[in-house]
Amino acid sequence: MDLTIFLIGTALFGGGFFLLLFLLLKKKSLALPFILMGIGVVICFIGLLLSSPLTEENQYSSKSSLPGTVYSW
Repeated sequence: MDLTIFLIGTALFGGGFFLLLFLLLKKKSLALPFILMGIGVVICFIGLLLSSPLTEENQYSSKSSLPGTVYSW
């Protein structure tokens, strides 16, 4: 789900960017592209927050169950 949220934010930012280029060419109002890009950045940030752990967890706390595994600690 976090990847989906990040991709939605990226799509909004990209769509806003291309809309910005198009509206610059046509010399129209630029409020909508900047709103889309801002919303896209916020949604991307939310997706990144959801994908990263908020607490420090020991990744090596459980030993591998693979046979022949050598532990160096």
